[in-house]
Amino acid sequence: MSGPSCEGDDDFDLFDHRHTQALNETARRWRRESPVTRIAPDTHYVARWHDCWAILRDAETFANGNGFKAVELPDDERMLIEMDPPLHPPLRRVVRTAFARKAVEAERPFARASAARLLDELTARGRSEGECGIGGDGDDAGEVEVEVELVEAFTDRIANLVNFHLMGFPIEDTPRIVGWAREILHSDWPALNRTEKGEGIAGAFPEFARYVDALVDSRRGADSPEDLIARLVRSEVLGRPLSQTLLRTLVSQIILGGISTSTNLLGSMLHRLLTTPALHARLRAEPALVPAAVEESLRLDPPVLFVRRVCRRDAELAGTKLASGEKLVVGIASANRDERVFDDADAFRLDRGLPRHIAFAGGAHLCSGAALARLVACEAISAFVERFDVGELELVPGFVYEGVPVFLEHGPKRLDVRVRGAD
Repeated sequence: MSGPSCEGDDDFDLFDHRHTQALNETARRWRRESPVTRIAPDTHYVARWHDCWAILRDAETFANGNGFKAVELPDDERMLIEMDPPLHPPLRRVVRTAFARKAVEAERPFARASAARLLDELTARGRSEGECGIGGDGDDAGEVEVEVELVEAFTDRIANLVNFHLMGFPIEDTPRIVGWAREILHSDWPALNRTEKGEGIAGAFPEFARYVDALVDSRRGADSPEDLIARLVRSEVLGRPLSQTLLRTLVSQIILGGISTSTNLLGSMLHRLLTTPALHARLRAEPALVPAAVEESLRLDPPVLFVRRVCRRDAELAGTKLASGEKLVVGIASANRDERVFDDADAFRLDRGLPRHIAFAGGAHLCSGAALARLVACEAISAFVERFDVGELELVPGFVYEGVPVFLEHGPKRLDVRVRGAD
């Protein structure tokens, strides 16, 4: 991960992506010396795998509290990942119906075909720009090199195409929804639930909120499609239907969650392929290893760096006494490199077997879309290594890695590549 190093625990800012994405060396020290480290007066960072897992599986002691936000949220503006009982269990059951194994697996042909089509568009762009006399200056006759930004052209699009196809969203709206999602995720809203425009989704991003509200309203009729939004509209919790604000919040999570997990996962995986030709060559020769590569990418480069919990009662963890009300940062990125759990923990290996990482968190708040994210990643990477041989697509000269400007995420903000097209 790039960015400034965290030289001392007091210098660490949980809401600064330049710190959270540069934590590997500091986290290694914490795992060795102080696995539960106080990083703020009422907040501890938990660095070891077993301690993180203990927190994730005990939702009564370590509640989800306020989720990722640095401010207290109104109940109706809490996403599912920011809820506790009694709202969380029934709503999670509704959302999980959309991600049932059979429904997710049915998306595999669409995911593979969409990935192949998007990658074909990259090479077709090279051919068309070559015919127009623009692009790069390939050395061989009949070739042209064209620069493409791969996150925008591929990872954002494939992740959301499959997510929206599964959910029944209008596929033709994907480009503008992705634009909104990027604007939201790269703003102050993920930490503060507001921007300079206003509070909450509706105040901070009114155009996006109106779009989501229209989707919700379109599912209120008796002849509406049978999809997740319709099931949420019909749901009752504690004997009451869900408010328009809560419905907007939950649908927004479906949209934002897909882009922030799958896009970051794919971006990190592609960056590794582009910088590790031997891995690219091996996956091209042995495509059955792609799932193992995806799991190892999730372990070493988790799309979400941490989750937060709050103590609901006094507790003790790794010898550290915790008081009710204190907050815990479950260090996913650190736990996934714990030397006590993973041999040669910093190495990218394809022989680790069943995954033990916690990239999708765990327990009551295990990511509902984990199976879909894995499927999209496997199909997209399989299509990529099948379509491109080593060197046919490469990072532009002088490329410098820059992480997404989101404090709790990890992945490349951009992947500027050269695509070689042939006549």
